Amino acid sequence: MKKILLLLLFITAPPLLLANSDSKVMPGNEVGVFHYIKATNPLNVLAATDKFMASDCGVRWKKESGANVVLMQLDGSGMSHFFYVGFADYEKMEAGNKIAGSCAENFEFLQTIGANSHQDLYYSRIGELSLQRGDWTTDSIFYKYDLYVQPAKRADYAKEWTKMTNSIGGSGSSGLVTHMTGNGRVSHFAFIGASSLPELASESSSALSSMPFAKFAKAVGDYRTVQNVMLVTPVKGW
Repeated sequence: MKKILLLLLFITAPPLLLANSDSKVMPGNEVGVFHYIKATNPLNVLAATDKFMASDCGVRWKKESGANVVLMQLDGSGMSHFFYVGFADYEKMEAGNKIAGSCAENFEFLQTIGANSHQDLYYSRIGELSLQRGDWTTDSIFYKYDLYVQPAKRADYAKEWTKMTNSIGGSGSSGLVTHMTGNGRVSHFAFIGASSLPELASESSSALSSMPFAKFAKAVGDYRTVQNVMLVTPVKGW
């Protein structure tokens, strides 16, 4: 029941829309909720989401709030998947919350998700897309870096990340998300995307061995900790 109540936040946040892949880093303008689960039956989770999104409640929720949903598979994490629910702004998020909270279809959906995942393994975070480069919606696989940045140094980190990302470039997308809630252990996550796993591994290896990254790592090393690195694969979007 605790997990179901927490998951009420689900129907709250479009995917982080990014600029062209050859662009420089620019400010983001979206807010999203990331709902992490450890699914026991991923097919039932997918079917439940399809059912809700096709329901009268789901159609109204998406139309009036502008929300988009993406289910992502995780490797390298204790969780198996996360839902990203994205909005253009907090006003749209609030509108989505009100609609979802009044729909029986939403509660049925949440109960089904709870019945097909570990009840004690769920958490959510609200995150703002702080910085973006490229269009992540054209990528099919990502590395996700969970980070903790000391509060007094977060503006400095954003500047150094921007400098490094602009210098390295790359064919895929990249971004920096700032967590507004659930940020005690992980204050941000950074991501890089690619069209395939070989391309992702190759570009990541080249970036990590580059001079811009070496300068970046030296500049932020005293106040930034990498908590984990995960492989993220989109399963389906609605």
